[in-house]
Amino acid sequence: MAIKKQTFMNGVLIIMISQILIKLLGFIYRIILTNFPQFADEGNSYYGSGYQVYTFILAIATMGIPNTISKLVSEKMAIGDKRGAHRIFRTAMVVFTFIAVLFSLGLFFGAEAISTHVLKNPGVKYTLMALSPAIIFVAMSATLRGYFVGMENMSQYSKTQIIEQIVNSVFSVIFVVMLFGNSPEIMAAGSTLATTVAASVAFAYLFRYYNKNKRDIWADIRKSEKFALEPKKKIAKKLISYAIPLSFASVVVALSGVIDLVTVMDGLQKFGYDIVTANEKFGILLGKVDILTAIPLSINVAFSVALVPFVSSAIARHKKDEAVKKINYSLKISSIIALPCAAGLFILAQPIFDLVFPNATAGAKLLQIQCWMIIFSVIDQTLSGSLQGLGKLYVPGACLAIGAVIKYILNVIFIPKYGEVVPAITTIIYNFTACFLCFIILFKTLKQKPNMKELFGKPIIATIFMAISALLSYKLLMYLNLGNAISTIVSIIIAIIVYGFFVIKINILSTEELKQLPFGDKLCKKLRKT
Repeated sequence: MAIKKQTFMNGVLIIMISQILIKLLGFIYRIILTNFPQFADEGNSYYGSGYQVYTFILAIATMGIPNTISKLVSEKMAIGDKRGAHRIFRTAMVVFTFIAVLFSLGLFFGAEAISTHVLKNPGVKYTLMALSPAIIFVAMSATLRGYFVGMENMSQYSKTQIIEQIVNSVFSVIFVVMLFGNSPEIMAAGSTLATTVAASVAFAYLFRYYNKNKRDIWADIRKSEKFALEPKKKIAKKLISYAIPLSFASVVVALSGVIDLVTVMDGLQKFGYDIVTANEKFGILLGKVDILTAIPLSINVAFSVALVPFVSSAIARHKKDEAVKKINYSLKISSIIALPCAAGLFILAQPIFDLVFPNATAGAKLLQIQCWMIIFSVIDQTLSGSLQGLGKLYVPGACLAIGAVIKYILNVIFIPKYGEVVPAITTIIYNFTACFLCFIILFKTLKQKPNMKELFGKPIIATIFMAISALLSYKLLMYLNLGNAISTIVSIIIAIIVYGFFVIKINILSTEELKQLPFGDKLCKKLRKT
């Protein structure tokens, strides 16, 4: 069959590499925009505010689609019902496209009301209007992606995201440059218009790939086992009944961003800032701190995406032990990713800001605060994928909702008193709450006790040595007058080497776990020789 399957770790690797590339591309174009004096922090505020609202509406309209379809398709594939799997996909395309059109029209015609009355930031209107058509293309692309992931083919999921980000990055910069001389809110709208262009290109690529393989797909279906066909109405009801709980977590994540939009701008003005200064302060969080903390999240998202169909398939085949083993392994990898990233951003916050935002260096202290949310957010991603795969569809969203309520209350009370540091702190509290609750519920569901030493103890030890090496190497290099850029980059490289050494030295990953990694056998052979 043309649509090829990948193993769990190969699928994870494909998605992980693509997510790193996507975030790097996004990071680069946001750096370019931020360093334009005409755009800077104020432009980031309009861009980020509009994007947060768009993300929230997108979460309601589409975010549950890939996991819903991948879960249902993988269950059908596990029992050999390939015709049923394809029928789910075709029904989903009709249902979710119709829903997306309604939300797209609602956002376009409601842009002025949302920006003026909800956000109290009228300039965001143009950004919302530019983003509204993207919802339709994202919904159709998400349906195709979910089908491919359910077939255990991660490569197309990843390729389209890379294509989408390349187009988005290039056209964001082009549109902003074309709009030089206009106000920051108009330039922000031009930048977000690139998102709509990119979403349409991604859908065109996926649709072309599907059509190219359509004949092989149907040939495979005709050779497969015969099962009774489910009525399309029944499938549609099942899709919606799964999509609501699966998208619930995404909706709450997006809602957390909307909470900041509603409370931060209002709170900062009550704190004493005028609207321009408030936009600049908020722009630091949206345009600098958030994009730096998003990079580790993008690396780990591969596990949450790959775990849902893998765990669902294992449970459908009555192989719970296989699912449990993969969950524990994924949690350990998430811990290995999250801890050093948070510590590194804390230690090198100001040098990193000076390196990547030379024309807008304010905000490093906010990064030093908010970077700790990475630990809880990364681990929560894996916990959520595990719980959804186990059928606990509402749990991740419910845990996030509790954290969101706490965040809202704290923002309303404390931002008018203490200013922009409050949302950075409440973001940590929000992610910690969700992570803590999901962790408890997952291991109660598995009826196992977590091995805290293996999951967190050893990675913390390696992280401490890494943090010390990063700090000392940076200070030494600066003492030698090598300049901030060289000192920062070399310090990061040294920190990575030191961390990798201790991961191996204190046996954070066993030989069996190392072998599960791509090229794991070759790595183990080299380590034995060393």
